[in-house]
Amino acid sequence: MNPILKNILRPPYRLIKGVIQFWSIKRKTDKLLYISNDVGRPRVFYFGVTEHSNLGDLAQYYCIKKWIKENYPTYELYEFEATTIVDNRFNFIDKLSKIMNDDDIIIFQSGYTTTDLGGHHDLMHRIIIDRFSSVNILMMPQTVFFKSEERKLLTSNNHNQAKRLLFLARDRVSCQMACTMFPDIVVKKYPDIVTSLIGKYNFDFERNAVLFCCRDDDEKFYSDDQINSLRAKVEKLLRTDMKDTTIHVNYKKIKKKLQYYIENEISTFARYKLVVTDRYHGTIFALVANTPVIVLKTNDHKVTTGVEWFNGIYGDYVFLAESLEHAYDLVEGILRNKYAYKLEPHYNTEYYQKLKEIAVNVFGK
Repeated sequence: MNPILKNILRPPYRLIKGVIQFWSIKRKTDKLLYISNDVGRPRVFYFGVTEHSNLGDLAQYYCIKKWIKENYPTYELYEFEATTIVDNRFNFIDKLSKIMNDDDIIIFQSGYTTTDLGGHHDLMHRIIIDRFSSVNILMMPQTVFFKSEERKLLTSNNHNQAKRLLFLARDRVSCQMACTMFPDIVVKKYPDIVTSLIGKYNFDFERNAVLFCCRDDDEKFYSDDQINSLRAKVEKLLRTDMKDTTIHVNYKKIKKKLQYYIENEISTFARYKLVVTDRYHGTIFALVANTPVIVLKTNDHKVTTGVEWFNGIYGDYVFLAESLEHAYDLVEGILRNKYAYKLEPHYNTEYYQKLKEIAVNVFGK
C-alpha cells in the first residue's frame, strides 16, 4: 500500500477497530448476567483462552477443553479471553463475583503467561486471584520468567494468597522459579498439555523431505540468514520446506473448525522424515506426528528445557542442537537411520489421565 495512503487510513482504521473491540468486550462481559448463581450447579470458568492464530497455543486450548469435558462432564463450561477480563470499563470482576461460588473451578490457559514480557495474562491472573482467592484454581502448565523484580514480587504475593491453587510449571527452570515464588501453594512440574496427543495418531504418508518450522519473533536466537544457510546445506541431502506454527487465518475462524486445523497441522508434520524447529510446539507437533525432530535453541529457556521432558522417553526421536553446525551433523545421522514412525502415549497416560486426582487433593473434592 502507498505509504501516504496508509498514513491517511490509519486513524479511521484504529477508530473502527476500537469501536468493534468495545462492543465485543461489552457483549462478552454481559454474558455473565445470564449465568445462574445457584449453589449446587457446578461450573468451570476457563480464563485466558487463546485469541490469536498460533496453532501451538490453539492446540493447548483444544486439549484443555478436551480435558475439561472428559474430567468434568457434568460441569457447565464458560470461557473468556484475557482482554475481556482485564478491561475495567464493564465491571467484569464485579459481575463475576455475583455468580462465583467456592465450589466452582477456575482454569487458566497454559503457555508463556506467568511473565512480565507482555500480554494481559499475568495481570488477569492477579485480578482473578485477588478477588477469588478461596475458589478452586488450576493453572495449566506455565513458562515462568520475570525481568522485573518488582513485578515478580507482585505476582508472588498475589498467588500465595490463593487457598486452593494448583500451579503447573512446564519445565525445570519454570518449576524452580515457581517453587521459590510460590511457597504457600502447590506447585508441580508438568508437561505441556499438547503432549497428551502424542501416540494418538498413526500416519502412512510417504516421507521424502525435511521441514524447517521456525519462529519470527523476539525469542529467536538464529537470524533468518543463518537458518537459510543451514537449510541450503540440508537441501543438498533432501528437499526442504519452511513453515511456522502461526498461520494467516483469523483465530475466530480457526476456533469454529478447531479440530480440523489442529489435526491438519499434525498431518502436515507427518509428511516429513525430519523436522528442524525452534518452536516448542513445533517439537511437540513433530512428536504427535511420530516424526524425529531437531530442536534449535532460542533466547530463553522455554524450548531447550522443555526438551528435557523427552529424555529417556523418546530419546531417539528428539535431539537438541548445540549449534547450527551440530544441527547439520544431526540431520545427516537421522536421515541415515530407519524409523518406525510410531510413538507411545506416555504423557497422556502418566500425566493427564492422573491430573484430576492431583487437583482433587488440592481442591479437597
